[in-house]
Amino acid sequence: MKPHHRLLDILPPIVQAPMAGVQNHRLAASVCEAGGLGSLPAAMLSLPDLQSELQALHQSTQNPYNVNFFCHAPPAPDDVRQQAWHRTLAPYYRELGLDPETIPTGPGRVPFSAEAAHVLEVFRPAVVSFHFGLPSPELVARVKSWGSLVLSSATTVAEALWLQAHGADAIIAQGLEAGGHRGMFLTDELSTQLGTFALLPQIVQAVQLPVIAAGGISSAAGIAAAKALGAAGVQVGTAYLC
Repeated sequence: MKPHHRLLDILPPIVQAPMAGVQNHRLAASVCEAGGLGSLPAAMLSLPDLQSELQALHQSTQNPYNVNFFCHAPPAPDDVRQQAWHRTLAPYYRELGLDPETIPTGPGRVPFSAEAAHVLEVFRPAVVSFHFGLPSPELVARVKSWGSLVLSSATTVAEALWLQAHGADAIIAQGLEAGGHRGMFLTDELSTQLGTFALLPQIVQAVQLPVIAAGGISSAAGIAAAKALGAAGVQVGTAYLC
C-alpha cells in the first residue's frame, strides 16, 4: 500500500488535458464546475495573455484548477530546414492562394520562466503541471512554496523515476496513444515508447507517487481499466474537443 498523498484530497478522478492552441479558460472552467480538474495551457501565451486568462479562470470557478507549462529547451532557428519546409509546402500555398512571405509566425511554445512564475504566484493554482520534464530546481521550489502541487508527464519508467526524484507530486503516465505532444525528455528514441495500458502498471509499480493515466482514454470503461491497473485518475484531452 502506497502512502496517502495530499494530492488525492483535491484531485478529481478526471483531469482535462491542457490543449494549447485549441482551448482557453472557458473549457478549463467548465470542467472544474462539472467536478473534474480543468487545465489551462500556458505554453503559447504571452505574459499579458497569461495574466488575462488566469484572471478569467479565477473568476469563473471556485474549484481547484491546473495550469500547464512546457519546460523544454527551445530549438535553435535553422534556415536550411525552414526553407526545405517552404519548398515542400509550396504546392499547397499555391493551391490555397497563400503567399508564404506574408504568413505571420505563431507564438511558438515558451518554456516556464521566472517571469511566468511571477504572474502565476498571484493566483496560486492548486496544481501546476509540466511537459518535457521539470523546470529548474529553483522554479520547482518556488511553485511548491505557494502550496501548488506539481505534476509532470512520463513516457517511460526511467522518466517517472526521474520526476519522482526531482520533486513531482504525481506522475502522468503518457502512453503512445496520447494525442498531444510526446512528452519524452530523457531520450528521443521512439522504441522506448509504450501504449498506455502497458506503461501504466510499470510506472505504478516503480514509483511511490499517485499516477495519472493518459493516452487514448475516452470512456467510462477506459477509466475503469486505468483504475484497475493502479491509476489514481486519468487525463483526458481529445474527448473534450467534442
